[in-house]
Amino acid sequence: MRVTKDDERARRICSLALEFMNAKSPVPSGELARDFYPTLSPDSFRRAFSRDRIALAACGITIEEVRASGGESSWRAAEGTFLGGAELEPVEAAALDVACQPLLDDPAFPFSGDLRLALAKLTRAFAEVGAGASTQSATEESRAFGELRRSLVDGCAAQICYQDAAGRVSERTIAPYGIFELHGRCYLVAGRLDERGNVMDGGERTYRTDRVLEAKELTDVPVCAPADFSPRDWRRLPFQIGAREAEARFLVPADRAADLRRAASGQGAFDEKDGALVWSITIADLDAAARWAVALGVRPLTPAALVHAWKKLLEGVLCNAS
Repeated sequence: MRVTKDDERARRICSLALEFMNAKSPVPSGELARDFYPTLSPDSFRRAFSRDRIALAACGITIEEVRASGGESSWRAAEGTFLGGAELEPVEAAALDVACQPLLDDPAFPFSGDLRLALAKLTRAFAEVGAGASTQSATEESRAFGELRRSLVDGCAAQICYQDAAGRVSERTIAPYGIFELHGRCYLVAGRLDERGNVMDGGERTYRTDRVLEAKELTDVPVCAPADFSPRDWRRLPFQIGAREAEARFLVPADRAADLRRAASGQGAFDEKDGALVWSITIADLDAAARWAVALGVRPLTPAALVHAWKKLLEGVLCNAS
């Protein structure tokens, strides 16, 4: 299929919307030029970005300039641009479905999962399907998740039966603090309670809700989140969620740098030496990190266990292809 200039611009505007939606601070002009307009001169970038801001404004996304004294300008979404809980009329939802479906179905578009999550905030038509759909039945998932949600709303503890990434099943009593979504999956941040109902020091962690096999609200055990708690502070990349932690380094090819920076969502650190870009980040799930590396086209350098998992995954792909 031939990609037209209109297709390229539509993808760029969609990517810009996701960039500003996820940005925790104003985005510098230089970063925008590098990631979204890499082939344009400074003047051409300013003109193209101006046209794209008009297009974003027509979609209800207002991008405003943040001037710095003596430095380059930065950009951010105007306050109140992104609202949660909005629901479109059926005709509007259908029109949005038709307009966005080519991007959602396009395997070459790297942000289809993020786009679906953004659309799910506007219409429930997109909320039930995602790249990371649970393997549990809808009944099992809704029953356990319903108990967790009630515990969170009521400010009560919950008794859960949880299966970790290694398949180990355990029972624990938790204090639910908040819930967030990431790449099609739902996560619960909670503290671990001891036998007396007190939160254990260092017991806070993130649970994948589709791995909660059973849940029961404990209405006689009141709990509350810390005063400074924010789910945003716990939002991590999928392979960062888990008990085991290790420092990993990835070699990033030049042609994958822009896509990786967007996919990283501000996580990790980038270091350029001798013309090579290296991404350093804490990981918890070796297999998930290896899959991420293959999907993004980057090569793990350390630790050795991650390199082994990455090579094993590539060998499996080659065997299936032959």
